[in-house]
Amino acid sequence: MTNPSREPPELEEGTRLLDRYTIIDRYGSGGMASIYRATDERLDRVVCVKLLRLELAQSGSTSGGAVYQATYSHFLREALALSKLQHPNTLRIYDFGYLEEGGRPFQISEFLDGGNLEQHLRARGAFPAEETLAVLERITGAVHEAHEQKIIHRDIKPSNILFSRVGELLMPKLADFGIAQSNLKKQPRPGEEDTSDWDSVSSIALFSPRWAAPEQLAGGGEGPATDVYALALVTAYMLSGRAPFEGPEVRNTFQERVRGDDLVSAKLLQSGISGDLKRVLLRALAADPSRRVSSALHFFDELRQVLGGARRSLPQGEVRKPLESVTLTVETVSAKDRETRLVQPPEQAQTVAGRTVRVVEVHEKLELTLTSPGGLDVRFRVSIVAIKDEFRLSIKGLNCFVQRAAQATAGTPTPALNASEDGSVDFVSMKREFLGRLSWFFGKPGPGGGRVFRVATGELVVPSSQARYAVALDLGKDHEVIVMCKR
Repeated sequence: MTNPSREPPELEEGTRLLDRYTIIDRYGSGGMASIYRATDERLDRVVCVKLLRLELAQSGSTSGGAVYQATYSHFLREALALSKLQHPNTLRIYDFGYLEEGGRPFQISEFLDGGNLEQHLRARGAFPAEETLAVLERITGAVHEAHEQKIIHRDIKPSNILFSRVGELLMPKLADFGIAQSNLKKQPRPGEEDTSDWDSVSSIALFSPRWAAPEQLAGGGEGPATDVYALALVTAYMLSGRAPFEGPEVRNTFQERVRGDDLVSAKLLQSGISGDLKRVLLRALAADPSRRVSSALHFFDELRQVLGGARRSLPQGEVRKPLESVTLTVETVSAKDRETRLVQPPEQAQTVAGRTVRVVEVHEKLELTLTSPGGLDVRFRVSIVAIKDEFRLSIKGLNCFVQRAAQATAGTPTPALNASEDGSVDFVSMKREFLGRLSWFFGKPGPGGGRVFRVATGELVVPSSQARYAVALDLGKDHEVIVMCKR
């Protein structure tokens, strides 16, 4: 990004967008967009505003106008692609709109304040194998979901892997999506055969040559293997602290990279990468896309085997849904004195005093289904409603009514109720037949500001560094305890 202090702001402080987002300041600038921090007044959170820049369109040149049109299409497709992706390690988009004056498009997305991978590598040097795997497991999962949706990223590089700060931890997220999607293809010209599901947004190169695959450099067809190649280059950079291609050599080695594998092999050796690790990387860096490892997930699994990492926390092909995402690490000890580090694999269940406990991160709500004694599936929704530093729980029956458990004989069933302290609720039918019971616990203050939950005869600690709000849901001894968290 360029230094924002050297460029006049396009959106002044206090500017309101879509009648809910207020600009705080300019945060930075990229090749095609200016980045701002803003406040979402409805949800009381900081968001990122990405505004398409005007410079190229105002240059007056034919090439400038063509590039602007290409980046304009890229910008729109990025927003639409991001709206289709739900992986927790893909940048989340919240809104989209156009400026009233000039009609330039802008995106509203989550604001990530943990820097990017390139910045961390330049500051720290090479990553150890454990942290490399921790980042790549999440990023390859995000890439896999995109490929399942027939979206190719086409510009995976360290500066597009951003980090969000979760207390003392850093969570990687893949940004700058929106290059291709099968159901978003541009229409073929009259008489032109539509031959590919993997449509490129423009013939104008929007990728970064340092991290590009040979088929991109040669203007050839692109597919999932294009992203696998970039992932392998990023991996080599993380493990060695050296980018395989830098400076003038990017242009000078163009033909060698396109024609064969000798140059890449030599670059890996120069970076100190050899043996089985080099073999795995070369399979992903083959100049011929048909010879590369078949998918991002397969690449990660081969890498994990040679680096000695643990098994994948998710089966291949599984994508976590937003309301069921287990993305917090449960700890049974205090988080005191821990140094900033990358989060460990997030899919974890904990056994506490014989009970299975599962942690679920939500944006707002969680929908659950409970089978009643009579065999009926009882569906209900539990929401965390946050108001500054306090929150309450909202319980709503989706195919039933709810009533306080203590009022089972005298209370009147309602569709929903709110609670700000520990309690229980019964789910009942229209005829007041008992269908099930839910108890909830807000826990007690724990070490370092976390929350401590009593589970049978044991305790479970959820550090404040991993959840701002947390509540335990108990559906009875025959069911797992669910700790519902919101950041």
